[in-house]
Amino acid sequence: MPFGLKQRLRRFMAAPSGTRFISHYRRLQQRPHMVRTLLALGLGLLLLALGLIMLVLPGPGLLVGFAGAALIAGESATAARLLDRVDVWVTRIAARWRR
Repeated sequence: MPFGLKQRLRRFMAAPSGTRFISHYRRLQQRPHMVRTLLALGLGLLLLALGLIMLVLPGPGLLVGFAGAALIAGESATAARLLDRVDVWVTRIAARWRR
């Protein structure tokens, strides 16, 4: 039985920072599906473009852009590694800010 969104998010967040996106990529690549790949890449590129537009216009540009990048990372190992680096960087900044 496929996991629901809540369970998938818990599984994603349970992975250590810096390995979340590559782990998610590997899980998705165990069951490749052409339609899912095309939809994820298309929607990811659309969200990235909208995020860039919303950086100048009102709206949550960074959040939308990050969601698009996360969709692409599910289909691209390079994007997954890059987002893992960003994840580590953001985690460090958040830890410093909390102190």
